[in-house]
Amino acid sequence: MKKRNYIAYGLGDLYGGGSFFIISTFSMYFLINVAGLNPLLAGLVPGFGKIWDSVSDPLMGYISDHTKSRLGRRRVFFLIAILPIAVTFTLLWLPVSFSGQLTTFLYYVFAYLFFYSCSTMVLVPYSALSAEMTLDFTERNRLTGTRMVFSMIATLIGGVVVQPLINAFPSQEHGHLVMGLVFGIFFAVPYLFVFLGTWELPVIQKPLDKGKSVFRNFGSIYQNRSFRIHIIMYICSYAAMDILMAWLKFYLIDYLRRPDFITVGLGTILVSQMAALPLYVGLADKRGHAVSYRMGLMLWGLAIAMMAFQTPDGSVVVLFLNCLLIGGGMSAGVVIPFQLLPFVTDVDTLMTGEHRAGTYAGAMTLIRKLIQGAFVLPMLGLLLNSIGYTPHPADVELVQSASTIFWLRGLFIAFPLLLILVGIKASTRFPITPESHALLRSELERVEAGGRREDASERTKAICMQLTGKPY
Repeated sequence: MKKRNYIAYGLGDLYGGGSFFIISTFSMYFLINVAGLNPLLAGLVPGFGKIWDSVSDPLMGYISDHTKSRLGRRRVFFLIAILPIAVTFTLLWLPVSFSGQLTTFLYYVFAYLFFYSCSTMVLVPYSALSAEMTLDFTERNRLTGTRMVFSMIATLIGGVVVQPLINAFPSQEHGHLVMGLVFGIFFAVPYLFVFLGTWELPVIQKPLDKGKSVFRNFGSIYQNRSFRIHIIMYICSYAAMDILMAWLKFYLIDYLRRPDFITVGLGTILVSQMAALPLYVGLADKRGHAVSYRMGLMLWGLAIAMMAFQTPDGSVVVLFLNCLLIGGGMSAGVVIPFQLLPFVTDVDTLMTGEHRAGTYAGAMTLIRKLIQGAFVLPMLGLLLNSIGYTPHPADVELVQSASTIFWLRGLFIAFPLLLILVGIKASTRFPITPESHALLRSELERVEAGGRREDASERTKAICMQLTGKPY
């Protein structure tokens, strides 16, 4: 595989990484302090989109697995989605001026519903593609590593450009709208290059089981032990990241009273996250993904705990170093779960004989959006309401009550730290290593060539049982 193909594939996650980062970091503040929604309603906005996502993500995985097109069963969707990507992201930041809270709330619910529908159509087949461009362990890791580089580039651009771009306009309303349009185009255009620079290997797919519904097909993937553990690792790291990013702007403005540090803090976290990426990819190649994941999350957890010692009159240098460590550890939590996707789908192929990377990608896409839209943002809105947070315009300084500040600070640290510890514990049980995957690929090739499962060696049977959670 040539370098340009890695780059072409990686470009697709400018959208996945960048759009979710901007939503995580800026949407709650926009909905509360610009659009004027009550914090509780603002938190519910993306959650309502999850009702539709609970149907659309499994459906898109199923559709992607069974699409027949001369342009490929995954890549054809990249061309279809270019215009919708730009339009749906822009609509999220349109500052509507309806008179009532309910009308405003309904507009943003529908805007998020359209956005998540579009992201489903694109990101499910995109995530599945890494399992079908190559079967090689190292090439798959490099594909996902390149994808994460572009994801982090997008988040870095979002972290250092979004707020200055918004502030460049005379009103917050105008600034957010222009920002949405600029980034909508930025996310859409690369998919033309993704389409042109990628391919799909031919697969021998078992005939479709017509008695197996979309949701039975989706539910059956959780029989895969490797996937169950993988999903816990994924949920923990991405929920911790989303909570951290969603709280960060409130933490810096309302607790530390450093609104000028927002761009610096985000930029520091994201630059160090990107700089650490090759270290975790290299460690995963040599020692396995679980070891790499644990090393990063331990550093991240330590850095989060250190945030408890930050004070409004503390040193900005110490705050900068703290952000540097957070990004360095977070890098593993971002990249490793996506690197694991093609490997857990190999385990599924061993179990079922089917090639269902689309179904697995649909599960990850659904869970990613559930974490952010149905858990993190609604929870943040509920908590802000519960602790007595007072909304205020972004350019007006307002001192929150001592009780509100106490809870704002404590929850910012406690929630991510708890999730990180659970993720570390789950990773100790993850069974796929470079050695076990090599044996798995060898067994798959033997079975696909006509060999019988019964003829596998005892060691192979033991490893396969460990990977699948079922007797082989």
